[in-house]
Amino acid sequence: MLDHIETEIPARIGALTPPLTPDTAALCEAAGQGIVSLDAGPGRYLSSLAEFLTRTESVASSRIERVYADLDDLARASLGEESTRSATSTLAATLALRELTESCDDGTPLSEGAILSAHAALLADDLLEHRAAGSYRTQQNWIGGSDFTPRNAAHVPPPPELVQGLMADLVEFANRDDISPVAQAAVTHGQFEAIHPFNDGNGRIGRGLISAVFRRRGTTRRTVVPIAAVMLADVDTYFDRLADYRAGDVESLVRYVASAAMAATDAAEASAERLAALPSLWEERVRTRRGSAAQALVGTLLEHPIVDIAAVEAITGASRARAYDAINAVEDAGILHEITGRSRSRIWVAADLMDEIAALEERIGARTRPSARWR
Repeated sequence: MLDHIETEIPARIGALTPPLTPDTAALCEAAGQGIVSLDAGPGRYLSSLAEFLTRTESVASSRIERVYADLDDLARASLGEESTRSATSTLAATLALRELTESCDDGTPLSEGAILSAHAALLADDLLEHRAAGSYRTQQNWIGGSDFTPRNAAHVPPPPELVQGLMADLVEFANRDDISPVAQAAVTHGQFEAIHPFNDGNGRIGRGLISAVFRRRGTTRRTVVPIAAVMLADVDTYFDRLADYRAGDVESLVRYVASAAMAATDAAEASAERLAALPSLWEERVRTRRGSAAQALVGTLLEHPIVDIAAVEAITGASRARAYDAINAVEDAGILHEITGRSRSRIWVAADLMDEIAALEERIGARTRPSARWR
């Protein structure tokens, strides 16, 4: 009979400094410089790159949790059309990531309120967990094992009465300025996952904290580093490093996050170059006069890659008939792709941009399914 459980209570870290070797410190410095370089990309296309990377990161982070949304379904969900639960969940993850990261814009300190608000955005429409959205857990949870018992669980987090104090301590650590931003982001993530303060959504919010720490420290100002895509490429290693952290090996997780950040920024740099080249290529393929509604539409597709007829009317300022003419011209050029297959409430996506999301994952090496070990 299971008559007791042993929980893992992480040490308080608010005033602690991770002991890192010179090699690890240098790796963190190099990773930080790469992130800064990515974030300082072409100003004209920086906002579209930021949105692209936010979408990429939330898709990968959701897939780590075995939430697999088809990109077309995700596009439909983003315009409020009926879609799959996976797409709705992934869209919520995108909103939560954006909200959590932007809460730290311009060096604004990370707060428990921002974390709780992001969690509320993530699970507000979840059929099972919406009542607990935006609240710390009030019951014991565990990772691995079964849904009914912590027997053979990989990790049994601290009891719920300790969560509030541990989270206050985590936020204190995350708001320090005397630690490498990369090391700080890694430890904040590891500590959050060790606390596991929510019933559900811990992985997605915890990975979002990496982006929030980078934003608060000014390592990023607009973009998000697609680190979750690297984690998705080998989830066994990712989970092993989190286990190392819980066992007291902080440096192992710091090195992992630093290396993941370098791989992600290298791959994202290639995407940034491709995205910056798309508008001129699209303009050449659309054979209409300059200043036409079709050209106006093409000029905004990087920032608005998913459109319906109402969006095109707003973008171009054209009448409905001319807006449809613009869509037809851009679709004939192979730039827009219609994804609903129906005559009413149609939605189009910029195919090249959606293909680049897949290409970025391919460069990083993402799989379509996480490890069978994590069930």
